This record gives sequence, structure tokens and C-alpha cells, in this order.
Amino acid sequence: MTESYLRQQKLVTHTWSPDGQFVALSIKNTSNADIYKVGQLEKVGTWQKVSTLKDASQQINVLSWSVDNKILIGSDDRSVYVYRNINNTWSKDLVIITNEKAILSGEWAPNGQKCVVGTACHKAFVLFFEEKNNWWHNQQINCFYSSVTACRFHPSGRVLGLGSTDQTFKLVSCVIQENINSEDQSYTGVFKDIKTFGEILVTINLNGWVNSIDFNQSGNKFAVAAHTGLIKQYSFNNDGSLIVDDEDKNASYIKETKPFNKIIYLNDSTLVGVGYDRKPVLLNCEPTLKFTSIIEKCLAAEGEVQKSGSIAAAKQIFSGKGQKTEDDKFGHQTAITCVNKVSDNLISTSDVNGIINFWRI
Repeated sequence: MTESYLRQQKLVTHTWSPDGQFVALSIKNTSNADIYKVGQLEKVGTWQKVSTLKDASQQINVLSWSVDNKILIGSDDRSVYVYRNINNTWSKDLVIITNEKAILSGEWAPNGQKCVVGTACHKAFVLFFEEKNNWWHNQQINCFYSSVTACRFHPSGRVLGLGSTDQTFKLVSCVIQENINSEDQSYTGVFKDIKTFGEILVTINLNGWVNSIDFNQSGNKFAVAAHTGLIKQYSFNNDGSLIVDDEDKNASYIKETKPFNKIIYLNDSTLVGVGYDRKPVLLNCEPTLKFTSIIEKCLAAEGEVQKSGSIAAAKQIFSGKGQKTEDDKFGHQTAITCVNKVSDNLISTSDVNGIINFWRI
């Protein structure tokens, strides 16, 4: 029932709870966010719906689950919602934001004490909780000429990577002075001394609008993917300045793949890109970006190969081909629009058709 429901209603994005026991799904045709308790990962039919968040009136584009169990929602209806789980019931916080157009991107900071949303009105808003007023207030970042399509916190939580359809990437400081005690005081890496808000630290001009950005776990590198298929990786010096390198080494058009909609670092040496190939692509990022392989089999396909026990299936395993992921049951038939890290060696992907797949790295 779950699988047929998701295929009928379609998906926009998904996000995982910190313990990996629950997943929240943005439902395209209903403007709802459904929360499921996960059974067997690759058997979506075993999942059990436990809650539905219904406050949005239009499509939910942003869905992010914080490390301390809060859910951030951003919608085409211009609204932003923050939910807390109190006694197994999701309760909505008051969010103070004056926004003129759709919410397109966003996520929680690593410690869950603030969040960011990017909008179609060329602004980003950093939200933080005011204890005395019991609401989420915001500060604006207004440094783009067009929609903010990608947002990502640096592991320090003190700076943001922001990308726009004005074809620029910007690294911007985001320390809230009146809420400075909520910053991660134990962090000792790059940008540990940043104490400002809205300061533009880096600007990079691209030849296309920004689809996705991500920082590696160490915080000393980041990558930017543009809709043209261009992907760039940059490294930081210890003081947070960019390491200036040959442009040809930074920028790549990965000839073995199509453009990426989303990218994530699995670790400091491996980047995953997803998009129009309909399968995850692995890139080696040490020292520069280089194509490694395309993951051919999702978990459902692996199980099907093992279950068949035939000589042909065994040959598929050793050849690395596995089941064709174009098959309606075992893969994506349209472009992948979302990717999340489930564990160190497992990722999840989803497409607009309502298909969720799991891939072992």
C-alpha cells in the first residue's frame, strides 16, 4: 500500500531522523509531509505511516530533520515551519519571517540550534530560537540577484555556502550575536574564529545556476554543481581563505555522466552525485575530482539477484552489472532529485515519480 500511495502522490524530497528509524517525505500532490516508521529499508511496503504534517498549503520543497529531532519545512506558499516531537506528537513552533516568494532550499545547522532557508526572492533567512519570546526569529542575507537554490552549513556552523540562479556561489558568515552561546564551542577547525553575520567571505562566478553544494566532513573542502554539468571543488587554507589553484584542476565536466541535481560528500575522499543518469555516481576527490564509477544495483536489485540463485544471476554479481536499474521495480525511470546519507556505506535517493531506492557504497 505504501509503495502504490507514494507512486500515485509523487515525491519532492525526503529526510531521515537522527537515529535512522523514521523518514519524512514531502508529498507532491497533497502538500503534506508524511512521517513513516521504517521497516525493511528496501521494502517500502513494510513502512508504517505514523504522522502527517498538514500546515503547508502548497508543495513542500524543504524538508530537513535536525540532530536534536526537529523538522524544518519550507513551502511554495512562502511559509516556514519548525516542528518538535513532544510525547510522540509533532507540535508546531511559531516562526517569525517576512518572505515574499517560495522557499526553495534549506537545512539545519550541524548542532540543530539554527537553520537556513533560501527563497525565490533572492534572499536567505537564518532562523534562530528566542527563548524569551518562545519563537523562531530570523536575520536576512541579501547578497544575490536571483533565487537562492542551494544552502549548506559548513561543519563549523559559523558560515554558510549559498548558491543562486544568478550563477554565483557565496560563502557567508552566519553567527547570530544575540544567540552566540548556541554556537558549537567545541569546534576547532576552519572558521572557528568567525564571529560576524552576513560577511561575504568568498564569491565564485559559475557559468550556470547552482544546483547543489556540499562541504566535506573535515570542513577543508567544498564542491559546487551547476545545471550545465560543471562541478567544481575548492580547498581552504587554515585561515579560511581559498587555496588558489589552476582553474582546469578545480573545474570539471565529468564526461562519463550527465549533470547532477544533488551532490553529497560521503567522506573526505568520496563525493556522490545524482541526477539525470538515474543512478548514483561516485567521484574521487583526492586531490581533484575524478570519475570513479556508477552504482549499478540498488538494494532491491541486490536482493533479487541473490534470491534467484541462478548461474546467470551469479555472473551478474561478479560482472558488477546486476539488475537493470531502469526496471520499474528496481530503479529510477526519471532523474534523481534527492539524495541522503543513511549510514557510512548506504545512501537513499528519490525521484518525482515516488520511487525511493537504497544504494550500498
